[in-house]
Amino acid sequence: MVSQLGRLVNVSVKVPEELRKLMRSVNVNWSEYLRGLIETKARVEMARDAVKKLDEIRERAGKLPTEELLKWIREDRSRSLK
Repeated sequence: MVSQLGRLVNVSVKVPEELRKLMRSVNVNWSEYLRGLIETKARVEMARDAVKKLDEIRERAGKLPTEELLKWIREDRSRSLK
C-alpha cells in the first residue's frame, strides 16, 4: 500500500509479549491498521483544537446585535450595486 500522506517512515511501538503473541495469531496487516488509527486520531485532535480556537474567538468577539449585522449586510449590498 502506498501512503496517501507521502513517504513512509518507521515508528516503533512497544507491546507486552502476550499481546505480540495474540497479534501473530490473527491475520491482520497491523501496519496498515495502525496507520489508519493514527491518522484518524490525529485528525480528530486537530478538529478538537480548531473547535477550541473558534470557541475562544467567539468568546472574545462577543455578541453583535442583529441590527448591526443587518446594517453591515445592507452597506455591503449597496457597495456591490455601485
